[in-house]
Amino acid sequence: MSTLYELQGQFQEIYNHLIAGEIDEQTFNDTLESIDFKGAIETKAEGYAHIIANLENNANTVDDEIKRFKSEIERLTNHKNSFANKAARMKERLQAAMIATDNRKIKTALFSFNVQANPEKVVVEDLECLKNQDVWKKPKFTEAELDKTLIKKMMQEGKEIKGARLEKTESLRIK
Repeated sequence: MSTLYELQGQFQEIYNHLIAGEIDEQTFNDTLESIDFKGAIETKAEGYAHIIANLENNANTVDDEIKRFKSEIERLTNHKNSFANKAARMKERLQAAMIATDNRKIKTALFSFNVQANPEKVVVEDLECLKNQDVWKKPKFTEAELDKTLIKKMMQEGKEIKGARLEKTESLRIK
């Protein structure tokens, strides 16, 4: 049996002969009947319909799996965040206790604990005040486009930048 593509080609070839005047209309009709284009195309269309239905069902199945995985990813992400938040709170409590008892360094058989100063960081207090100053990577005036490295350098050199301040923090390192 011919493919759908081949059937189209055969029909087009016969039609072109009719248009070119190489065959008359009766010969054209007789040829179409002898090839049974209608029956062949109906058979092909039915086969196509089965394949299309299967492919659409497969697409729906994959879509359902994606939804299931998205909900599982969300559940696991929440679980992970819960663990991370608990660890951060415990670390903060340990750091506060070490500072309060003036034990900034502790060494045990398994771990070393050290409360260390972090590099100074820029804290934006008033974004509006910063708009008129030359501290932007791109002039979009969002905090993401703010050149905090430049602000930090300028402030460390003694220049006053209104709307921002440097902050020194400490954090606990566990090795």
